[in-house]
Amino acid sequence: MSGKLLEEIEKRLKAKTIHELRQVARALGVPRPADGRKERILEYILQIASGKSDPAEPSVRGAHPKSSEYDRQLVADVLRCREICLSEGGTGTVYKQSSVLSVGSGVGFDPLDFISEGILEKTDGKWFLRVNGGNEDFITDIFVSDYFVNAFGLREGDCVSGKCKRSSLDEIAGLSSIKTVNGCTPETARGLVAFEKLTPVYPDRHLQIARSRNDLTGRIIDLFAPVGAGQRAFVVAPHGCGKTSVLKEIACGLKKNNSQAKVILVLIDALPEEASDFKRAFPDTDVFVSLIGAGANAHVRTANLALQYAKRIAEKGLDSVLVLDDLTRLARAYNSCGRQVSGYLEVSALDEVKKYLSAAKNTEEGASLTIISALSTGGDCVDDAVYSGLKDLCNMRITLSGQLARMRVYPPVDMENTYTSGDEKLLDANTIKVAAKLRCEPLQKIISLLDETDGNEELCGKF
Repeated sequence: MSGKLLEEIEKRLKAKTIHELRQVARALGVPRPADGRKERILEYILQIASGKSDPAEPSVRGAHPKSSEYDRQLVADVLRCREICLSEGGTGTVYKQSSVLSVGSGVGFDPLDFISEGILEKTDGKWFLRVNGGNEDFITDIFVSDYFVNAFGLREGDCVSGKCKRSSLDEIAGLSSIKTVNGCTPETARGLVAFEKLTPVYPDRHLQIARSRNDLTGRIIDLFAPVGAGQRAFVVAPHGCGKTSVLKEIACGLKKNNSQAKVILVLIDALPEEASDFKRAFPDTDVFVSLIGAGANAHVRTANLALQYAKRIAEKGLDSVLVLDDLTRLARAYNSCGRQVSGYLEVSALDEVKKYLSAAKNTEEGASLTIISALSTGGDCVDDAVYSGLKDLCNMRITLSGQLARMRVYPPVDMENTYTSGDEKLLDANTIKVAAKLRCEPLQKIISLLDETDGNEELCGKF
């Protein structure tokens, strides 16, 4: 979509005279527009539009750009094209506006009248579509009136697309009509059974993780702690043992082997480099990020919005998997929101995390919501309190060993404390028998056996 918009902008720029082009360049922040030739100015404007160059401070040299002397529509289209190009490059928004159309302007895109898509959220009593990866952003957010919410029975987490309008570029856009809700017609979406009313049952479908014979982490999980649809799965580890890397490998395996499942990634209190790494590794996946400086309220808001989004997916009869990094940070965020004394964990904060985890379930109707997260151990008293309060809630657990990590053994899995409750519903009897026999062996020997075979089926056939 951005390529077509760039071509349209280039055609309109070439049709301008040098005087008109310089006025547009001043408005966009092109350095020294009065001194440049038409080709140089045109190239720089296109670089701004494609996100390859940043606008400079507006030039004060030459005539000031008056409203009658430069094309305001063209300037708005260039800036909008820049936003879309940055989002498609992985450095901006997570959700791409896949169907941006002109409604009546006669050009490729009209920033005052367009079609967009976002996730519905209620903030301070008002409803908005979050287009920028679930984050608050005045430029891309779309206001939704209570009329649409009441008329179509909309709820938080709904993915809504529709026609949007704004009075001017300085105002937030508003939703003027609805096209789809969660990929369905509004009438169909309203008739779906609410997630809370779906009947919970034990996990009985195996979600395979291993991607290849060399994926040791995935093969160990599939053999000793299989992931089932609807589980509450924990990766338990001391700080610095690579639990985020394990979560990332699990997400990669889920994406490759379970095409019907919707994988949603949530990073809480994340470092900027971690966020960039995940977005690049999962370019076509929903990634919700709350950076380290966003504050506790933003962490809680981001995690809750992602959970509501996952519920809406499950209501359509699909499997949704929410990979959260991590529960300890989320508990700290809930604790900070309660304005409790630093260094202590309030019981109410732990209750909020338990409520969050209780959403994970396999359902009799066929859909499921799986939550895979991490727990930190061996830190301060808050880490220990969170671990103590949540450790019994999981029905699948992978424990990482600090000692094995220091010995450079990867994956540093503590086999004695790695398991899945009810794995007989996920694996055949022979696989369970082989796993029980191998569990008594040192991890290094297990890794050696995995290296010698092309897959877990071949390994189990040797016993």
